[in-house]
Amino acid sequence: MRDTLISRTAMMTTLGATLLTGCAGFSADFGNPLDRFSPKAAVVDTQLPQAPAQDWVAESYKPDALPSTNWVAEFGDPTLLRIINTALIANPDIRAARARLDAAEQSAIIASQGLLPGVSASGGVTHSEFGDSRIGDSNRFDVGINASWEADLWGRVRDTANAGELEAGASEADYFAARLSITGQAATAWFDLIEARLQTELSERNLQTQNRALNLTERRFFSGLTTSADVRIARSSVASAEASLASRKQAQSSGSRRVEVLLRDYPSAQLEASTDLPALPPVHAIIDPQTMLTRRPDLIAAETRMAAQGLRVDIARKNLLPKLTLSGDVGLQVGDISDLLDIDGIIASIVGGLTAPIFQAGALKAEVKRNEAVLRQQVESYVNTVLTAYLDVENALDAERRLDEREAALRVALEEARQAELRLERQYSQGLINFLPLLDAQSRAINAESALISARKERLANRVRLHLALGGGTYGAPTDILVAQTLTGNIAGSTPR
Repeated sequence: MRDTLISRTAMMTTLGATLLTGCAGFSADFGNPLDRFSPKAAVVDTQLPQAPAQDWVAESYKPDALPSTNWVAEFGDPTLLRIINTALIANPDIRAARARLDAAEQSAIIASQGLLPGVSASGGVTHSEFGDSRIGDSNRFDVGINASWEADLWGRVRDTANAGELEAGASEADYFAARLSITGQAATAWFDLIEARLQTELSERNLQTQNRALNLTERRFFSGLTTSADVRIARSSVASAEASLASRKQAQSSGSRRVEVLLRDYPSAQLEASTDLPALPPVHAIIDPQTMLTRRPDLIAAETRMAAQGLRVDIARKNLLPKLTLSGDVGLQVGDISDLLDIDGIIASIVGGLTAPIFQAGALKAEVKRNEAVLRQQVESYVNTVLTAYLDVENALDAERRLDEREAALRVALEEARQAELRLERQYSQGLINFLPLLDAQSRAINAESALISARKERLANRVRLHLALGGGTYGAPTDILVAQTLTGNIAGSTPR
């Protein structure tokens, strides 16, 4: 499976680099830096053996089935839905990501301003007074309009606008990634809180059990049926149970505060957990790796930024070429404000200028190399992001099976421990055994039940990780919108409000 994933990664990252070549619009004269720094060289040249392709599917896979986009609803927990919906509105990280997206959209507008002429207006009044009384005072009124525009001979202006739009698209993907992250954090924190409550209740039952055992041991001691050592062991067990209960209560309070902070609420530990963990929904089907690359917001953001950086390399190279600028002025200078509408006083001029860099001390060529180096860095970062995405999915899928096996074994262990505890408790009350075997059985039963609670919670948390690894659906990026925008390049300024 590992070899298959790497070969898939090589295929997809090479395809991404090929697509970026078209997005960046590198001309034959300038060359394409991705030709030298392709992620294919970083993966394929490792000479790894090729394994047969495998699909990421469960046994109940149907060819037309995909995981539910509203995966949170599958847990059947209304409180969890309310927590997540509140967090997606109030959480500070979400609000900050929204603000960053708004800023990126405005930056995209700024980057596109070169596509249209810049027009400015000016006006002024000059009043002159002379010491000679024979010369009267005078006023001069100046009104002017200036327009300038750079002819996009080489596509540099268009590339600048496109790069700004791609950056806005990457910020939009970052916003969806923040939504997905907060959704996962809220779901996991809620399950942790429920687990903490169940563990606290278990510790309370354990304390009651140890107190009953202590009372029984003290009665047997006063009847001369046991020694003081058993009494001391029983008292030690009670004290240990009290310490464990205090620790469990602390964990429950901490878990409640964690959820409250995600909701932008004061951490007062007032949030009450549900009485039990929700049932684990079945896995109907898992999408294939190629589809995952179009669903995960972090992959979309990384690929979009790589495309934007490819354009910046192109822009830096085109800065070495001449620029053609056209400018025009229309002005009017009159001595009386009533003459401002006199068309005979208008002065107009149109100027065309061609500028080319001659000597910049190597700064322009250095800027090209710097952007190429940044592009190489982003290509490698993209490869690492893709590999990490595959790792997340494979780990979650493997954990699905392992955690199911663990939970089944723990249920058997708990049932056997409970039966042993009941038998030994009867034998101890009849005076057939001493206290130590009963104490060991009680500890085994408590530990088995505690481990089972943790295993149930971990399966839920792993299911959350699986959905996050696959892109999150409704609570991450709206897949149909983002995929369409990625294919058309129209990403900026279309985030649902």
